[in-house]
Amino acid sequence: MRKFLIASHGKFASGLKSSIKILTGKTNISTIDAYLDGSENKTNIDVPLNKFLDSLEEKDIGIIFTDLIGGSVNREVMLKIANTTKNVFVITSVNLPTVLSVVLDGGEMSEKHLNEIINKCPVQVSKLPKKQDSLSDEDFLS
Repeated sequence: MRKFLIASHGKFASGLKSSIKILTGKTNISTIDAYLDGSENKTNIDVPLNKFLDSLEEKDIGIIFTDLIGGSVNREVMLKIANTTKNVFVITSVNLPTVLSVVLDGGEMSEKHLNEIINKCPVQVSKLPKKQDSLSDEDFLS
């Protein structure tokens, strides 16, 4: 079974979960909204992270999404999973398309496969044609 956790500074994690629920109906995602009180109290990461890791059975795959590579949330996650023998992947610098693609994917999870999924979800600049009086749906989809 795949188990998902999104961990972030502020309410980004619960916001992503909310969007995923609206778009897919999936609710099987745990979240950690860290440092909401403005302090660097890592207890608000440790307790739910330990609970998530403890919930992983031998055959489970844990996928943890974090917001910023090298940020305090990502560092705490990386330090914690360094001491586990469980099958856990960490994907960082996430956005909604990346999380959706991984959560909805039915393929066998491996580092190679995750990289293939992630590479299909690039960040890009959207640009509309200039000097048009009206826009159509095609202008946004091309």
